[in-house]
Amino acid sequence: MTINRREFIKRGMGGGASLLLAYEIGGGSLLLTPRQAHAQDIPLRQLTADEAGALETLADALLPGAAKAGVAQFIDHQLGEDPGDCLLIAKYFQVPPPYLPFYRQGVQGCEALAQQQFETGLAGLDETQMTQLLQTIGKPGTHTPEGHDLSLFYLCLRSDAVDVVYGTPEGFEKLNIPYMAHIMPPEGWNG
Repeated sequence: MTINRREFIKRGMGGGASLLLAYEIGGGSLLLTPRQAHAQDIPLRQLTADEAGALETLADALLPGAAKAGVAQFIDHQLGEDPGDCLLIAKYFQVPPPYLPFYRQGVQGCEALAQQQFETGLAGLDETQMTQLLQTIGKPGTHTPEGHDLSLFYLCLRSDAVDVVYGTPEGFEKLNIPYMAHIMPPEGWNG
């Protein structure tokens, strides 16, 4: 029995739909969800391990479960995409491409703010301190001394986390909301 590409992918995903990203590993390609890429510790291509860790710490504080869902892998993968094909929300908020400096400056700004307010880095913040930091960067107009807009970074990171956790048909299912797209989205989001 022969099957077409669509049926192959559908069966490979157990009949469900998910955000699949293509990763080049050892001369071959793998289609993985951000969650799978996180679980398999797929090497980062754009972000450093420290930057990815900081993004995970912030995103998990904004939306518990975002780190395990692969938010850093999603962002890292999308930072390597053509800006026109990129799925990061930053492109819709007129952040000029390439987007890596925007995320890098956001992480650096949050690390500096954590040091300034609490004398520790993001990883050393307790829950109360993290909440205070997020409240600060979430205020419109919050900028670093260098002029980087931390409130825009907050908005983009929060939206990216929501996309990874809830932006697929499975995410809608977790919320008990029927997924009723007029046209199923591209990029492996559908079976």
